[in-house]
Amino acid sequence: MGIGAARMAVNLAALAKHRGTALPGLVGGCIWPDALAHLAGQLDSTVLVIGTNGKTTTAGLISDIVLAGDRAPIANRSGANMRQGILASLLREADLHGRLRRDGPGRRQAVFEVDELALEQILPDLGPAVIVATNLFRDQVDRYGEADAVVDRWTAALAIAKTGTVLVYCADDPRLAMLASGTGSPTITFGLAGPPMDRDHGPDAGGTVGDPVACRTCGRQLEYAWRSIGHLGRFACPEGHVSRTEPDITVESAEPAGRSRGIRIGGRFGEGSARSLDDGLTGAYNVAAALAVGVALGQTIGQGCEAIEGSTGPFGRLESLQIDGRHMVLALIKNTVSLAETVQMSSMWAADVVLLGLNDAPADGRDISWIWDAPIASLLAGRAVVLTGSRSTDLRLRLKYDRDLATSPPRSIEQAETLVTALDLALALTPPGGTMVVAATYTAMMGLRAIVERRGDASPVPR
Repeated sequence: MGIGAARMAVNLAALAKHRGTALPGLVGGCIWPDALAHLAGQLDSTVLVIGTNGKTTTAGLISDIVLAGDRAPIANRSGANMRQGILASLLREADLHGRLRRDGPGRRQAVFEVDELALEQILPDLGPAVIVATNLFRDQVDRYGEADAVVDRWTAALAIAKTGTVLVYCADDPRLAMLASGTGSPTITFGLAGPPMDRDHGPDAGGTVGDPVACRTCGRQLEYAWRSIGHLGRFACPEGHVSRTEPDITVESAEPAGRSRGIRIGGRFGEGSARSLDDGLTGAYNVAAALAVGVALGQTIGQGCEAIEGSTGPFGRLESLQIDGRHMVLALIKNTVSLAETVQMSSMWAADVVLLGLNDAPADGRDISWIWDAPIASLLAGRAVVLTGSRSTDLRLRLKYDRDLATSPPRSIEQAETLVTALDLALALTPPGGTMVVAATYTAMMGLRAIVERRGDASPVPR
């Protein structure tokens, strides 16, 4: 249990004892095993968001779609996506009798992002109406194992989902397509309308960040007509066992790259236009996923597009901040694909300084070998670079052996032992009115953002 959830449990139990009431699921500050099921059983419907990248952003967009229906959803917007974090989100909305507070005549809805390994554990208690899978990339190999092992765990979890649970998934991801083919669940798919226009379209596009994916039936490597992000794209098994099907909801860019890019929505559920929260393909995929969930919940594409129009995006995911007269872009990097996409978008930011933060705490993953698998030179070339984090020396070694940086090196490379020192140094190197890009792993990103928050330059992280 996280510290915040534990304190909440103790405080609620103490207050219940003082008032002579009983709070189901809590005894002396300890949470009973059935507390999650007790609270979740009072919900009208629940949406679970799983996947490697994009969970927090997609869950936030889905919450905005639900909220547009005048029903404030219960959500773990802080990103606490293990069992205890989800339980804490429900406890905040419960009274001392263990009853969820209502926001209208009907029962509450919930939208929770869920850690890849927590789905099996919490799915029986939550009984979701919709499960949305954003993608499945190689990530935290020390904790999750290879991505195919996660597919096996999700397959086992979905086998115990209640009848009628809708699976929303990315049609461009062959791992998810193979997962969905064996579930028997009703599905809604989303994906790109065609080859992405901001990168190479050939079958080898994606370079070193595109992991090879094998057909789970015959074991042969899948073939691609085009790729988008990593191994996502138009794929097919050479033996015909699996291939990309046309997505139910398609998305494509409607205007040149730039902040708040416009995108077009199409497919069998109708057409519309929306605004993605970032410049990259990830933003388009996240919007398409959220709109697909909206359809599963009974809304139209138009209603979904209107609901997310005012969305501002979650903290630390390409978050834009102003600090000491400088512009700061705060980007979470956690694996090869997220680093590669940050590099892909960096040309749009015209950064003066790049701060890279690499930690290996449990929340980050102990394995940091992924930093070698994505090209990084275009992000750093000609710029002042500041390195920090518990594995900053590994970052420095990574840059030393980068052949592309040998021909187009950074303007300077500095290394700072603490996050505070790193931020101060990066700010000093950024000219007034200039731009600093911060690309950091989860705990480093949260630490840097907390520093900015204490300075009064960022709003508190949502709870």
